[in-house]
Amino acid sequence: MSDERQKAFEFKFPFIILRSRRVTGLFTKTAGRRILDPLGWFMVALLPIASAIGIFLIVNAVSTILISPEVREAGRQMGAQAYLLIPGINPYLPIAYGWIGIVVAIIVHEFSHGILASRLGFKVKSSGILLLLGIPVGAFVEVDEQQLKEASLRNSARVLAAGPGANITVAVACLLALLVLVSGLSPSLDGLYVSKVEEGMPAQQAGISEGDVIVSVNGVQALTVDVLKQALDKPPPDGMLVLEIRRGEGWKDSLTIRLAPVETPEGPKIGVRVVELKTTSILENYKRLAYSSPILHFVPPTLGGAQGFIPFSDTLHVFYQHPIGPSYYYLANLLFWLWFVNVNVGIFNSLPIYPLDGGQVLMNGLRAFAKGRLTESAIRGITGAISVALAMLVISMVLLPFLIK
Repeated sequence: MSDERQKAFEFKFPFIILRSRRVTGLFTKTAGRRILDPLGWFMVALLPIASAIGIFLIVNAVSTILISPEVREAGRQMGAQAYLLIPGINPYLPIAYGWIGIVVAIIVHEFSHGILASRLGFKVKSSGILLLLGIPVGAFVEVDEQQLKEASLRNSARVLAAGPGANITVAVACLLALLVLVSGLSPSLDGLYVSKVEEGMPAQQAGISEGDVIVSVNGVQALTVDVLKQALDKPPPDGMLVLEIRRGEGWKDSLTIRLAPVETPEGPKIGVRVVELKTTSILENYKRLAYSSPILHFVPPTLGGAQGFIPFSDTLHVFYQHPIGPSYYYLANLLFWLWFVNVNVGIFNSLPIYPLDGGQVLMNGLRAFAKGRLTESAIRGITGAISVALAMLVISMVLLPFLIK
């Protein structure tokens, strides 16, 4: 095998590294577009904003953990692995959506570095794809580090800011697309979800099953448990309750069931345990909070669905419909995880922690503004102190729930 082929293909268990001249050539072709100049400055302006948001979120999380026992308990229940953006380890990050999000985020991040570097005349030494046991898990771009170190701040900052800036731009675009998609949702039904049917009771004998939805009782829409309770306390003259039930895929199967309650020491019962769906109010609340409380978009559907407030979650999506059909559920989750992974990658890499992009901009900025007044060792010392302080905050955010009982 020739040296050139060895460079193009490299195996380091369990990773396979594929380098391609075509990818590097793509940077050169794309670098000729004039729109990259204003985009580069936009990314530079976005970097400190993203960094400030990240620091605020971290400090706010740490302070909340310190003063709130409930938050500490929630942190212990989620586990430290909930902070790792790794599918299969993070319990709230779905494997399929998670890997798609991570691969897209890494490609967007690295290729943005490469394109801006080529635009500004930096040498891109190599680029390619990283495979884990044959599965694409990311991309890489190697820009000449010495050139970056010696370049002016205006050029090095644009190259370094391109990665996190592109991640945040893609994240915002996906979030806006998600909000447009959710605006087309409507409840497919509302009522009382049957979570349990007692054996030998009238409901079981009449054919009611777990997973059915009671949409009306004696002709009254059953949006709350009180409707069923009132019907039990004040039954019709013949003593029979008339329940309209929905079941089946898309809740298309409708049937009417007549049954008589039985007297128990706790009062008349039919033998069901029900949960109010509240699909209409859930959807309205989500649409309202989507704009008034942006922090909502940092709550994974796998967690928010269990709490009953994200309509496209695993547990709630079956109760809603969309003009594009059932596939809205997969598209909504894909858009959410593309937003979630990209915004987290973008904000994290914006933090002034060396060697992250934000940390490198901080060091280059100190070199530019303190030129002749600070030694290289002092610049590295200041950068290192800021990096350690922020890194300790990130670590404390993860460990404090387990250290403070």
